Amino acid sequence: MQTTRFILLNTRHPGNVGAAARAMKVMGFTDLVLVAPRYADVLVQEDTVAMASGAADILVRARVVATLDEALDGIT
Repeated sequence: MQTTRFILLNTRHPGNVGAAARAMKVMGFTDLVLVAPRYADVLVQEDTVAMASGAADILVRARVVATLDEALDGIT
C-alpha cells in the first residue's frame, strides 16, 4: 500500500514545518519531505519542535532533500 507523502518546498519559517507536522499527525499521515528548506537543521529548531506539539515522531521520520525529483522518488 502506498502512503500519502507531504512535500514542502523551500520553507522559510521553522514554525510552518512544525505546524505541518502537527496537522499531519492529527490526520494520521506520517510521510513528510522538505525540499531545500531555508535552514538545513529546520527539523530540530526550537520553533519547529514547539509548533509540532506532540508530532515529534513525524519530525524524526521527515527527510530533507535538495530537489523535488528526490522528494518524489518512489511515488507513482
